[in-house]
Amino acid sequence: MNNWFTLILFMMVIGAVIGGFTNFLAIRMLFRPFHPIYIGKWRLPFTPGLIPKRQGELAAQIGRLVVSHLVTPDSIKKKFTDEKFKQEMEIWINDKLSGWLDKGITLEKLFEHMQINDLGEKISDYINDKIEKKYFSLKQQYKDKTLLEIIPEQWLAVFYQNIPLIADQIIKKGSDYFTSEEGKEKITIMIENFFQNRGKMWSLIQMFIGEAQLSEKVQPELLKFLHHPNTKKLLVSIMEEEVGKIEQKKVDEFFQHVNDQKVVSFLQSTAAGTIKWDQMFQKPVKEIVSPYRAVMRESVLPNLLGVIGEYLTKQSGEIMERFQIEDIIRNEIESFSLQHLEELVISIAKKELAMITYLGAILGGAIGVIQGIIVTLAS
Repeated sequence: MNNWFTLILFMMVIGAVIGGFTNFLAIRMLFRPFHPIYIGKWRLPFTPGLIPKRQGELAAQIGRLVVSHLVTPDSIKKKFTDEKFKQEMEIWINDKLSGWLDKGITLEKLFEHMQINDLGEKISDYINDKIEKKYFSLKQQYKDKTLLEIIPEQWLAVFYQNIPLIADQIIKKGSDYFTSEEGKEKITIMIENFFQNRGKMWSLIQMFIGEAQLSEKVQPELLKFLHHPNTKKLLVSIMEEEVGKIEQKKVDEFFQHVNDQKVVSFLQSTAAGTIKWDQMFQKPVKEIVSPYRAVMRESVLPNLLGVIGEYLTKQSGEIMERFQIEDIIRNEIESFSLQHLEELVISIAKKELAMITYLGAILGGAIGVIQGIIVTLAS
């Protein structure tokens, strides 16, 4: 009894060792040897191992698998339309944006990080250049046109409607002036200048009437003239006639005595005073965007993620083609050292490969037991 039991046990142990070692060797031969082994000119069979021998084909197949079946437009669309993913992305972007804004970085520093220096000065130079070019362009464009041709009809209509009001203001200002002490003195000087060149007439007037009395008599008549209805009509008529003449003048006539450089400098300084780029670029980005943070968080960011997701979904095929994802994966796998590739595969499937070795030992042991029984029964 001891003989057959010993035989069966011996056969089982031998079978288990052979089965386990065979599977272990088969697993190792997937990678090793890394290079072909030659005896003279004869290459030893099964060298190099399967994966080293087929590394290029394996890399190409994996790249094709990823592009054709794993990272596809449908999988990208599914990911971007997943509500949980969108919420996580919104939270993540908001957290990152808040952390970045809390650093107090200014617009100037932001652009410096982007390798854009002296942006405020560059923008000012750009605007000044545009203003100068636009000024001379408009001047050249409209120089042969009359004001009537370039001024909108609505503006002219409003101006003509306001001529009577302007006339009233002129009359009021004139009346206020001539009733003042300065106005009285001016009347006296005007009378004196009028009669000085008329010989003895002025002396006679001074003798019989006197300068002060003459001025007092002229002032009420002058005020009567100003407040007479026909004065306003005359003034309105004169103004309308002059405006009509101005309307027919060409633009070029107005620029004949204009210093273009002074006009350009005025426009440039006005623009610079309106938009102070230097001060703006010294402000923290957080301060600039703070009035819009709620809108950005609740509306802009979700819509932006939606647009990006939709674009990536539609263009994913072209993007992957242009980035040559399949080639990138193939080249990366081909560039792996065989030792690194072996370590990578074994680290991923360590338990499964160990179980294959154990399974080989179990099957070998079972076959050994069966062989031992057969040998015992046969003997």
